[in-house]
Amino acid sequence: MAAKRTSPSSSVSDDSHCSVTSNIAQRAVVAFAAVAIAGCSASQTEPVAIEAPSVTTVPERGDETSSSAPETEPSSSTTTNVPPSSVSDESTDDTDSGDVVVEATFSSAVAPVMSNNCGSCHNPGGPGSVHWNLSEARDVSENAQFIRAALLSGYMPPWPASNLGVAYKNSFAIEDEALAPIIEWIDNGAVLDVDPTTPVIGGRSVRIEDPDLVVPPTEPYDNESGRFDDYRCLVYYPKIERTSWLRKLQFIPDQTEVVHHALGYLVPASQIEAARQRDLDDPGSGWECFGGTGLAEDTYLVGWAPGQLPLEYPEGTGLAIEPGDFFVVQVHYHYEIAVDPDASWLEIDVEPATSDLEPISITRYLTPAEIPCSTDEEGPLCDRDVIANLRRVEFGQLPADFINASCGVTPASFAHMTDGVAWSSCDRVVQEPGEIVSVLGHMHDLGAQYRMTLNPGTDREEILLDIPDWDYDWQYSYRPVETIELQIGDVLRFECTWERSRRDPNLAPAYVLWSYGSDDEMCFSSVTTRPLK
Repeated sequence: MAAKRTSPSSSVSDDSHCSVTSNIAQRAVVAFAAVAIAGCSASQTEPVAIEAPSVTTVPERGDETSSSAPETEPSSSTTTNVPPSSVSDESTDDTDSGDVVVEATFSSAVAPVMSNNCGSCHNPGGPGSVHWNLSEARDVSENAQFIRAALLSGYMPPWPASNLGVAYKNSFAIEDEALAPIIEWIDNGAVLDVDPTTPVIGGRSVRIEDPDLVVPPTEPYDNESGRFDDYRCLVYYPKIERTSWLRKLQFIPDQTEVVHHALGYLVPASQIEAARQRDLDDPGSGWECFGGTGLAEDTYLVGWAPGQLPLEYPEGTGLAIEPGDFFVVQVHYHYEIAVDPDASWLEIDVEPATSDLEPISITRYLTPAEIPCSTDEEGPLCDRDVIANLRRVEFGQLPADFINASCGVTPASFAHMTDGVAWSSCDRVVQEPGEIVSVLGHMHDLGAQYRMTLNPGTDREEILLDIPDWDYDWQYSYRPVETIELQIGDVLRFECTWERSRRDPNLAPAYVLWSYGSDDEMCFSSVTTRPLK
């Protein structure tokens, strides 16, 4: 799951030599080329540093509750990042028409979209502010051609899910009818009808506002193992003194150049001595771990990858935390460069146990990933047995074989996929009923398309998530607007497609399978539910 992000690519790793053959990367190149052709000059801003916490803090909040980000309900119109064909670079003569033409202005057409769809990330301190700082109206006007190119290419705003799936809350996508006036305003000179210093404030938060707890790891991790792909279980003690409900949780990466992804677990107090012993037996903070914490008991909570928004359970729900319970986060580090010790931290909101909340459940689903070399590739690593043995030695296990068996396939099922494209599908029967809170899919560098479908091939079929052009940088937990119930016996189908053209060209040709390295692949899904009403 991956590492540092330095270029807009669908690659999972943050390698500086990421392949630019992916569609996402191509759109980014188009966007920046268009800016260069237009001769726009993007303003330079100093990166905003985010300091990692050094101690656990518990702010006094009394009876106050932090405000939650407003949810934007999608409309019935088609969602896309491409403007309707009526938008053109050439002016049209409407003098013969009886319609009154109202010219798009910044205040009426641009500011609302910049606030709701862009400001949260690009306001100072936001995750996108180091790339483009959106503080005032003049920031939009001065960078208008850059914005135009990003919007027309589909590079921004990031929202990979298509409209084939169900409608989702908090979508960043811009509707056709909102996009067209922005392009018109830019093409008419990006003239401001407000004071240039007018603030542009994000309409929703990508961070937990005023968290109850800020929890650092027991100590920073400094790649003591020396591994290039380093899977590390770090321990976080929230110091909960009474039974509480977990309401919100967010993993905040510290050394973003090497933090590839993370999986968070809630561990009961009964495991604290076992965790401490593992920590003592392994040099450096925490311990090496693959596929889980390695402890006898844990509850999977959340997966983090670049672009992930805070975990927030719906009103009236939560996850119970007892005194002494703690968190273990399996962090995948990809040490392509040397960095300072990593002290990624957690931000948490809790409610007292006296609150009458419903419990949350999270189920993970694994689907095979087998990607043979294409017919125009050759080399010793194109032999699956060679790669499988290397992964067994490196990680101590090979999840690919177990996952294949659970889905009723073998490597031979994929042997014919030698044209550079491979795909996989697996049906899973729902074992526990519940109402869907959120769904998530995860792949690595070669990921091209992802889909999750409920009851496929029946009159109750619903596409829960469709991502037609996978981008590792933007992996969201998608929260359906409408109520979707899972019943015992329902079927969930998970489908992943990979393209070898997205593979780093500097790597030797190799068979790719389901494993833990950033150059390996995954087809990983999770479904979060609450009890049926």
